[in-house]
Amino acid sequence: MTASVPVSICGDVERPACLALADLRALMDAELVADFHCREGWSRLGERWRGVRLRTLLANAGAAGPAGYVTVGSGEYTAVLTREQAEDERVLLALEKEGAASPRRADFPRLVGPAEWDCFLSVKSVDRIEVTREPQQASAATIALARLERQAGQP
Repeated sequence: MTASVPVSICGDVERPACLALADLRALMDAELVADFHCREGWSRLGERWRGVRLRTLLANAGAAGPAGYVTVGSGEYTAVLTREQAEDERVLLALEKEGAASPRRADFPRLVGPAEWDCFLSVKSVDRIEVTREPQQASAATIALARLERQAGQP
């Protein structure tokens, strides 16, 4: 198994952390089965994910009560969730899909959630989770839509 980039949990938390894949695996507490619908026009039904609930990570870090937003990022790609969205029991930092760790290093850990989520929220290769009182600038939709526009312009 290849080593993954540690995930930092920072911002308005009592106990900032930097978690390696082994640390995340030790916290695995959930499974999610949900449909995934991409704006590119395809869907995958009944996707099965295993990982650690985002709310578990927030609780372990001691996320401050008044902090109402959680930014999940991978490099420049960021998705911003309300605290209510982030603490939904169906929101995971997935470490496995269909019972096996991803063969592609770039996929995990991956933010996954309920089928009604916009596909842009499924952040691959999560490297940070930041808790804030005010929403940060989300780049996920902008980056993904620009990619779709480039693809549409190709013959």
